[in-house]
Amino acid sequence: MKRTLTGWLLLGPIWLVPSLSLAAEQQDGGETPHDFAYGVELRTSSNQPFFRIDIPDTLYKESAWPDLRDVRVFNNQGQAVPFSLVEDFTVQNTSRSYLLRVFPIDGFTPVKQDNERLSFTSNNGIEISVPVKDVQQARQTFLLEVPTTEEPLPHLNQIKLNWQQLPENWQTSASVFYSNNLKNWLPGVEKAPLMDLVSGNQRLLLDNINLDSENNGRRFRYLLLVLDGAQNSPLIKLESAEGSMDERYVEQHTISYSPTGKALSGNEAEYSWPVPQLLTSITIRPAQNNTILPLEIEYRSRADAPWQPLTQQVVYSVDGRTADPISVNGLQVQSLRLKGINQQWGNAMPIVNAERRGQTLFFNAQGSSPFLLAWGNKAAGPQAIAINSLIPSSLRTSIATDSLPYATFGEKIELGGEARLTAVSAVEKASLWKKSLLWVALIIGAGALVLLTFKIWKDVQKKPE
Repeated sequence: MKRTLTGWLLLGPIWLVPSLSLAAEQQDGGETPHDFAYGVELRTSSNQPFFRIDIPDTLYKESAWPDLRDVRVFNNQGQAVPFSLVEDFTVQNTSRSYLLRVFPIDGFTPVKQDNERLSFTSNNGIEISVPVKDVQQARQTFLLEVPTTEEPLPHLNQIKLNWQQLPENWQTSASVFYSNNLKNWLPGVEKAPLMDLVSGNQRLLLDNINLDSENNGRRFRYLLLVLDGAQNSPLIKLESAEGSMDERYVEQHTISYSPTGKALSGNEAEYSWPVPQLLTSITIRPAQNNTILPLEIEYRSRADAPWQPLTQQVVYSVDGRTADPISVNGLQVQSLRLKGINQQWGNAMPIVNAERRGQTLFFNAQGSSPFLLAWGNKAAGPQAIAINSLIPSSLRTSIATDSLPYATFGEKIELGGEARLTAVSAVEKASLWKKSLLWVALIIGAGALVLLTFKIWKDVQKKPE
């Protein structure tokens, strides 16, 4: 009987192993709105397939995850609908034009010195030498000047030429060189086509030269326009030239809010957000004007994480001017600790503010309105899909994201409540259960080994009859 009991104890841990996999297979059902702490109604006023919203500020503060993985959109039937999260940008395209001063270079004779440079020499000894390989004959040359005093100089993307129409058709090619001092020239465009053709009542005019992408980011005051062609080709009379500068501004929308601060001593303070944040910049300024504070700054990514050094920074508030924000480029931060370097601020703690990138949510309006934006579930995993998956490229010709209608917000609703902010996922539950079973198995196995050892010891102590 004792041997049988010992055998069962030894086999017990082995029999527990299959139960570990069974526990891991336990999974929760589909998500419902009450799996999330909070929500807000989204009202749609049309039957459009897609809508968008700007994520409200309160969601960033109450999300259980800094990357907003616990955000969901439900329809009126409680079913989750597809959505995408996209960083919020404003793109603005601008164009400016500059009327260039035109100086025909008359009396210059082109002399090709070697295979890499071409020199223009005038009768009075003035010489312009430009690097060029492909210009065989320079028929005409024009010096173009950007007449502006603005700094920095504009970088031109294109020049448009206006010439006096000739009675005969013609076409040629042109090269463009850049300089800021009329001495040192850089190659720009080679063999750009130009033409002026007339057929009946129709005129084919090619009078634009797109400046090369490599150098158009450089800013030049002078451009040398060299027209190629044989000596018997017609001479054009260039009446004017216009340079254009196209620029694209991308502005990142940010969410700004301040943490809660508490004084640790006369020269040390701690600042915290309710949940970790993915910050782009941190702004610190003294509470009093005309003050400079050298600071040692530390941060921690979570409330239970160790402190780590961030930077040493001198912040100030002098005559209404303050130090530049500290760029942290998406760093996860929940708390900051400031310590004055040989500096005390007493009760006037520094003022801290931070920014994170704002996001726009796009969703497919499946089902009926109103929809529900929900957030705040520590057990939730990522569900947002890429915008190209939400709105496939085949639909982009008729559906542009920047023209989608906005859904409107209703009242904020408490769903599952604050307890959902610390909820445990099914995977984590299974992991905890597996660990518990493993410890039980180890304890039973250890007990069995102790009993077996004791039994062997007793058998050894028995004297032979």
